[in-house]
Amino acid sequence: MNPLVSCIITTHNRADLLKNALRSVREQTHPYLEIFIVDDGSEDQTPEICQAWTREDSRIRYIRVPYPKGANHARNVGISHANGKYIAFLDDDDEWMADKIKTQAEVLERTQESFTFCSKYLAYTNEQHQVVKRKLSVEPRDVVRYEDLLTFNWIGETSKIMVLTSLAREVRFDENLTSAQDYDFYLRILKRGYIAVNVKEPLVDINIHSGPRISTSTTAKYKGQRKIILKYYNDMSKEQKRRQLHHYRMLEWSRNTLRNNVYLKKALSLYPWWKDWVLLKRNTKIMMQGFLMRFHARRAVGTYTEEPVRMKLK
Repeated sequence: MNPLVSCIITTHNRADLLKNALRSVREQTHPYLEIFIVDDGSEDQTPEICQAWTREDSRIRYIRVPYPKGANHARNVGISHANGKYIAFLDDDDEWMADKIKTQAEVLERTQESFTFCSKYLAYTNEQHQVVKRKLSVEPRDVVRYEDLLTFNWIGETSKIMVLTSLAREVRFDENLTSAQDYDFYLRILKRGYIAVNVKEPLVDINIHSGPRISTSTTAKYKGQRKIILKYYNDMSKEQKRRQLHHYRMLEWSRNTLRNNVYLKKALSLYPWWKDWVLLKRNTKIMMQGFLMRFHARRAVGTYTEEPVRMKLK
C-alpha cells in the first residue's frame, strides 16, 4: 500500500535555496505526494517562482502568509491543509534523498507506529551553495521514548521526521517558542505514549551554510533551552536535570559577560560532561565563543537581561 504523504516546505526569503529543496521533493520515488510550500511572508522572488512551479506540477500548492509569523506558524498552516495520511516537513535550506518518503512510509505502514525519524548528512556548503564536505550523523537507538528524549533531542531536525497527520493536528507546533520548537513538538508527541522509530539510513542533507539558522544562534539556543527546562523540569530524573541545567548555564555564561569564571567552573561541575561526546563538543565550542567575546568586550555590560533559571535539584 502506498499512502498519500503531505510534504510541507516552509520558507522565508530563500528563493535560491528553495529551488534545491523543492527539487529533492519532486524527485521522490514514492508515487503519492502532495507538496505544500508555505511562504512565511517572503519579500524576495519567492512568490513569483512558486507560482510558476504550481503551473508546472499539479502536486504543488503555494500558500502565502501575508507577513512573517515564524516557522512554527508556517508549519501549523501546512498541517491544517494536509490531506495525506502522513506529514513530512522540509526546511527550505535542506534536501531529501530520493527514497526518503518511500522508506519512512514503508516503516510506518509495517510497524503501525505513528512517528519516525532518519539519519542525516551534515552538508557544508560554500557561498555558491555547493557542498564542499559531508559528514554522516547516525543515532544508534532503534526507538526513542519520552524518557530518553528528556535527556537530549536525539531525533534532531524536523526535516528528518514523518508523523501521522492526525497526531500532528492534535499536537501542533508551539508558536510562542522562538527556538527548540522541534524538540518541544517531539516531547509532546512522545509524552502521549508514542515512540519514535529510527530509520538509520541517512535520508536527509542538513545544509550548513553562512546564512542565518536558528541552530547556529547561541542566543536562540539559550532562550529555547531555558523554556524547555521550565516546561519539562518536573518530568526529568535528577541526572537529566543536572545535564539540562549544565548545558543551560554554559549557554548563559557564553552570552552574559557578567557571569565570571567562578560561574563557569560551577556550571562545568554540575555534570560529567567530559564523558559525554555530545556535551564535550558543545562545551568546547561554547567556551571558545565565550572567551572570544570576553576578549573583545571585557568591560561591556551583558546584553541579555532575562533572569536565569533558579531551580534546586531534587
